[in-house]
Amino acid sequence: MHPITFATWIALAAATAIARAQPDDAAALQLADQAPTATQEAPQKHRLYVEGAALRGWFLAGAPENNAVRGSVDLRIDATLAPGWRGVLSDRLDLVRNDTEPKQRNVNALREAYVSWEARPDLVLDMGRVNLRQGAAWGYNPTDFFRGGSLRSIVSPDPARLRENRLGTVVVQAQSLWSGGSFAAALSPRLESEPSDSTWSLDLGSTNARNRWLLVGSHRLGALQPQLLLHGGADTPEQLGFNLSGLLNDATVAYVELATGKDRSSIARALDRAEDTQWQQRAALGFTYTTAFNLSLTAEADYNSAAPDRAQWEALHAGSPADALRLLQWSQDEQELPVRRGAFFYATWRDALVRRLDLSGFVRYDAETHSRVQWLETRYHWDRADLALQWQLYSGDPGSVFGTVPQKRTVEVSVRVYF
Repeated sequence: MHPITFATWIALAAATAIARAQPDDAAALQLADQAPTATQEAPQKHRLYVEGAALRGWFLAGAPENNAVRGSVDLRIDATLAPGWRGVLSDRLDLVRNDTEPKQRNVNALREAYVSWEARPDLVLDMGRVNLRQGAAWGYNPTDFFRGGSLRSIVSPDPARLRENRLGTVVVQAQSLWSGGSFAAALSPRLESEPSDSTWSLDLGSTNARNRWLLVGSHRLGALQPQLLLHGGADTPEQLGFNLSGLLNDATVAYVELATGKDRSSIARALDRAEDTQWQQRAALGFTYTTAFNLSLTAEADYNSAAPDRAQWEALHAGSPADALRLLQWSQDEQELPVRRGAFFYATWRDALVRRLDLSGFVRYDAETHSRVQWLETRYHWDRADLALQWQLYSGDPGSVFGTVPQKRTVEVSVRVYF
């Protein structure tokens, strides 16, 4: 089916279903060893929705506007296959058509497909494509070691949705559980050497291009949830990670996320330059405050010693603006901080002013060249449909990090229908 026809069909389906209701999800503070997920939906055994969207983007002066339409089908199944056996399937198809170069491609992302066996009440084995999400922070997750290359398409820059919509990694994983803690060991084999942009590809070259392993241990200590991680593999220097989250008071969760290990600089990796590895440090430190009226506010400071500081960025941009854009594209693909120091501010407000209306937004600030990217979404829920409006803006002086991005502003309206 032609993508434009498909998007039109979805919009018409939404119009017929707009009066039905999608149950509201309650916001909650998370003290687990992962980032708070106030914007994510509660886990469901089965979920299917279709979505139609129209987007307009404005570029630097003199460049034509970008108009695009998108039709999407999103499916998740979490089912009991037999006593002790569980199967998970998560897939998303995005059909896109835009009127400027480069033309966007249709993408199917098999996010997860694995079986889980509860060998004992305290031992679980997983095999297949699993989305291994790690990290306590919101905007930048240095201990989320399997995040690189996992985004086949980006339909929202919201970090919570990026973590949900990315490709999982094919692994064999064992998890041992006990009261207040867990230990997991995962092996990720090399299956393909190169990424693929084919619509229906499993894209194993993006997620399983080399042999890797991950060890994760966690045990709750009172109100604190510490976590230790060790990651390595073929052509992958060992990386040590640490996460800690806990309650400061009834309304505030604080967190810290750290990773250290040898690595090349971001510029060398993005531009495929030979360079000796050096010890690098990556960190995120922040807190989330939740009010009594469902407004959550997050402030976070981020650091990446492998990324360029102001002088290195200015030298790179002056020498070759195209190389600067390659670094930004690589940083997006790898979900890395593009500069040495940054800040991230996030807010989400459920039932904002009126019931069923949610507002979410963030500001990502580049502390080296003082540029910003801002995003805002307003979403209204019916019983079985959502209507959303997204707005994104890149701002900064010419030659700054986010001021270099060609697409300065985008607006998208979308309708989602649940089945």
